[in-house]
Amino acid sequence: MGAASHAARPRVNRAPGAARRLALALVLLAAALTGCGERRPADPGWWSPAPGEVTDWDWQISEPYDLSARRQMYDLDLFDLAPEGSELRYADGESVAVPAGPLAGRIAELHAREPRPVVICYVDTGAYEHYRPDAHRFPGHERRARDIPNRPSAPAGGSVIGWDTGWEGERWLDLREGARDAFADVIWARLDLAERMGCDGVEPDQNNPRGNDPGFRIPLADQLSWYREVARQAHARGLSVGMKNGHNEPGTAARLVDHFDWALPEECVEFDECGELRPFVEAGKAVFAVDYRGSVASPARACATHRRHGLDGLVKDEPPTGGYRRGCG
Repeated sequence: MGAASHAARPRVNRAPGAARRLALALVLLAAALTGCGERRPADPGWWSPAPGEVTDWDWQISEPYDLSARRQMYDLDLFDLAPEGSELRYADGESVAVPAGPLAGRIAELHAREPRPVVICYVDTGAYEHYRPDAHRFPGHERRARDIPNRPSAPAGGSVIGWDTGWEGERWLDLREGARDAFADVIWARLDLAERMGCDGVEPDQNNPRGNDPGFRIPLADQLSWYREVARQAHARGLSVGMKNGHNEPGTAARLVDHFDWALPEECVEFDECGELRPFVEAGKAVFAVDYRGSVASPARACATHRRHGLDGLVKDEPPTGGYRRGCG
């Protein structure tokens, strides 16, 4: 895999958080006054890549990490990037200390490179993670993970924690509109942390419980409205935000494309779903597609499918680490 060209510098807003929010508010106000409040501004003030603009990127959310290659964009775990002294802050006055991660300080190091890469911070916004420092903030949390009801038992009354996602220590959240107020502040505190840490954007994961047996009967309308609210909250902090998955529900990309700046679908080749991302490509928004080499017949064929659909694809190991990467550019 040869090094790709970095001639096109990614469009990144480098202003401090308060300035970004002020600029964003003025843009949104102008859009509202002209009757275009539901459309994305032409120049939104955060990173919004076009298809083919990012020719060299990588997604690593599990150790071992390898950031030695000079890429245009890295997508890395928020908590692994957290520097010493990080904390999550809540309106009720509680602050939760966040341990320094294995990549502590790397955002500043990456941003100091020339050309300056974009750093996207991966964060769960639709799942409870028992191993995170804020786990106790979710109704239904138990000190021991095995004490939280799991399939085939129903979730406990008053709990927002559903059944396991398939990843150890991780559970689906109850995304229905009537349940969100019980945990939304925990999620927004994570986005606050991403802004303070200097993330250029976020990859919000696990917002698509439908079809994944979450333990709750979640209407499609509620899933879509949660996606939109996550995007709105990220933009309110001046963060670029991508639509993660959800493309398995036909028509979802078309309904959400105006709210997100890019998309990151998993396994669209494996499940023959790459065509569902066409609304993003047609809207001039990049789709960073990832398939896994253990799940496709051939990484080369997977890349060919990504290219045929206009997607900026990768083939990785699962979970994605720094150990294997095949770019499809």
